[in-house]
Amino acid sequence: MLRRHGILGLFLLAGISGSGGINMCLMRKNLFRIARRSVILKAAREWSSRAYAPRSKTSKTQVSLAWKPPVAGCFKLNVDGSRKSSNGNIGAGGVIRNSVGDWITGFTANLGKGQILDAEIWGLFFGLKLAAERGISNLTVEMDSATAVQLTQRSGSSSSHPLAGVISDCRKFIDQLGNCGAYHVYREQNCVADSLAQASYNGDLGVCPLDSATDWICSLLDDDVRGVCKTRLICLDIS
Repeated sequence: MLRRHGILGLFLLAGISGSGGINMCLMRKNLFRIARRSVILKAAREWSSRAYAPRSKTSKTQVSLAWKPPVAGCFKLNVDGSRKSSNGNIGAGGVIRNSVGDWITGFTANLGKGQILDAEIWGLFFGLKLAAERGISNLTVEMDSATAVQLTQRSGSSSSHPLAGVISDCRKFIDQLGNCGAYHVYREQNCVADSLAQASYNGDLGVCPLDSATDWICSLLDDDVRGVCKTRLICLDIS
């Protein structure tokens, strides 16, 4: 009968085939136990099938990475955000360079307290704003936050995001600058911006424009111009 009618069918049969006596109550209690057990077993089977499903195989390989200059006549903006886990302070930094690696302009920004994504998005905003103020076009933007890059590329999908306003402004700047796009790179290719973001904690709250490179950043700039590589282990999908 269970196979023919199912658990719901037995409930219906129990409801119309008795006078509500003790046997009927016991039958209903037993049916509730069966139903509950069935639900639990089904959930357990679903969890087990997902937990032990075959996973794609990955392999780590070491690669050499370096900053790459833009092509002649174009510019590159590298930006980065930073957060101190000890106190929640966040900051950002960025630099715009030409095709031979010359410093065009840059900035640091002490942003107070927040989350790392706050720092990344605001860093992108200030970098794009600086480029727009300088009339720079043909701009490639690089940052090591894949999430921030994705948010700028998903038109209309971030309307409910806590940073929706500044994300929208970033998209407007990208459209305004013309021939401008944001791309994800690894931290090893973003060392100058990373150092600027770390240095932001030493300044006052707000944005500090940098019309020229400071002495402590020059060695990193030289490394980028010379194409000095840094190694990193990355995961490759081999399934």
